[in-house]
Amino acid sequence: MPTDFFKIQLYVAEKHYPLTCKRIEEGIYRKAATNINEKIIRYSSAFPAAKLGLKDLLAMAAIDISAENLRIKQIQDISPVFDKIEALDKELEEYLKA
Repeated sequence: MPTDFFKIQLYVAEKHYPLTCKRIEEGIYRKAATNINEKIIRYSSAFPAAKLGLKDLLAMAAIDISAENLRIKQIQDISPVFDKIEALDKELEEYLKA
């Protein structure tokens, strides 16, 4: 499977950004840009009286996306489960040796 790269244009926060990516990842980057733009719209609608600038809206979107990412990582972190299994395995081996 060849890894071919190509350039795409992403529209984020009222600006176009060129990006070189793998074809297989194009959809991910386009969805990410859409996600950022949706969050900017949501925050600007939620706080219209604050008259937040684009920089503030981008910061809020970045915090929101980062928090989502960290929550997903916490859910997917199964190392404590493996540690518990290893401890139980050791305990079982010691029990069986006795």
